[in-house]
Amino acid sequence: MKKLISVLLVLAMALSLAACGSSSAPASSAAPAASGDASGGTPASKGEWPSKAITLLCGYSAGGSSDLGCRYVAEALKKDLGVPVVVENVPGSGSWLAWNQLLQNTDPDGYTFALVNLSAMYGHYDETNPRETTIDDFELLANHVIDYQVLAIRNDETRFTDYASLVEYAKTNPLILASATSSITSGDATVAKMLEQKHDSQLTVIPVDGASDATTMFLAGETDILSANVGDVMDAEENGYHPIVVFAPERSDYLPDVPTAIETGVDDYVSFSARGYAYMPGVDPAIVSRMEEALTKAFDDPDYQKNMAAMGAELELYTGDEYKQLLLDQLDTRLELWGVAK
Repeated sequence: MKKLISVLLVLAMALSLAACGSSSAPASSAAPAASGDASGGTPASKGEWPSKAITLLCGYSAGGSSDLGCRYVAEALKKDLGVPVVVENVPGSGSWLAWNQLLQNTDPDGYTFALVNLSAMYGHYDETNPRETTIDDFELLANHVIDYQVLAIRNDETRFTDYASLVEYAKTNPLILASATSSITSGDATVAKMLEQKHDSQLTVIPVDGASDATTMFLAGETDILSANVGDVMDAEENGYHPIVVFAPERSDYLPDVPTAIETGVDDYVSFSARGYAYMPGVDPAIVSRMEEALTKAFDDPDYQKNMAAMGAELELYTGDEYKQLLLDQLDTRLELWGVAK
């Protein structure tokens, strides 16, 4: 009997020790982060957002600056949100395929958002191809990039050497430039419209497929000047041309020797492309707030800033009402130039 009791006591102690051990596994056996690596952040508890991968729609082809910007922000977001952020390229119709997918074919559950720019917000006012969508159809999250417009000339140009002499020349001599679109949605075409309206310049805009095509035509001598963004002219000098003016409130850190239009005294025009992120309407306000917070943290991520700087992307963070006002102010400027009613 004593022997049996001893055996039972031993068994009871063993079971007790086993139970204690199962409640505190060694740290090395913890499950990996949802992103698949140790840097992926801490995933949310079951039932909380986010609990699965998030999709970022990019309306441009893989490998371009917009696509790379999306991939850099996706990596930064993964660190904070703890889940993968997968970039899905949906190129076509100037990014409208992606935006239509976001607004019309996506559940407002917070697991899909998109890269948006001024074309998305201003398409309603494009008289050549008006869209029903307006700025109010997007749930704006955060703007990361402000890419100011510039004008550039070839290094062997002799007809004009700076912004003032270009404006004077164009008053009596027709010039040609190329632009991806030739309407209010294009910053490049709107620069031409401004020169026409404010300075009686004679400019003809040739529509092309994108910024690279405009640059190719310019370098081949098929157009007289190049209207582009700061990010498009980072390799200008090595390719035989140089920017002469930037349409920004102050000089660009990437083009410190290039004066603003304001500095030249010719005019006070400011024009830019804005790249940010948005949801479709109807997403839970708590999720919207969390994603906005995550995008703000991504903006400050050192790796993200380094990668974006390498592309010449000028980072300026806008969120909430300030983001919307930024877009509305530029819209007012363009509507006035194009003579379009709001």
